[in-house]
Amino acid sequence: MQRLAACLFFCLAIASPVAAQPKEPIGPFVVDLRGAYGRHKAEPSVATDLGVTATNLPTKTFGLAGGAHVYPIRRKVSLGVGGNVVFVRGHQAIDITVEGAEEPVQGPIVRRNFTTFSPEISLNFGHRNGWSYISGGMFGRSKLYVDREDALATTTTYRSTINYGGGARWFITNHVAFSVDFRWYSVDEQPAATGVIAQPRTTLLILSGGLAFK
Repeated sequence: MQRLAACLFFCLAIASPVAAQPKEPIGPFVVDLRGAYGRHKAEPSVATDLGVTATNLPTKTFGLAGGAHVYPIRRKVSLGVGGNVVFVRGHQAIDITVEGAEEPVQGPIVRRNFTTFSPEISLNFGHRNGWSYISGGMFGRSKLYVDREDALATTTTYRSTINYGGGARWFITNHVAFSVDFRWYSVDEQPAATGVIAQPRTTLLILSGGLAFK
């Protein structure tokens, strides 16, 4: 709830001076394409099951995020309906000391992958030349898994996911805008299965920035 409250405050702070301007409502639709950066937790139980230390787990991932939204109700506060998709991945290896070796050697390469898609509903504040928003989705599906390059995961399943966050779009031409978004994803636990280790329920943050088109 603290994260959601902070998100609401940030978005409304951006929106206030924008919404105060008496300009035309936002357009009927928008499409986003952004670069994405993910922040993840280093879960000790996951590291143990992989046979590595927690410091060997990647806590940063990089990739792409995209989305599309339509606005059936366009007023001072507009209602949006759409969806988003995210693909990020990262890897990490640490040097380990081996008895008898003159120098440390590279340990196993650990990979983290996150893929998600979700419908969303948003509240949008502003006008057609720029607006901010808060949004959330309750019926998302995600693949979130960690494996080693020398022992790849063979079975990955989609897990139930909710997301919440916000962002803003500033149009630099009639059809192209700079777009930013920050979003938390809460992903259900992953039971242990053949070829994949167990993972606890987790929440991760995705920050993204790029372009929007209308």
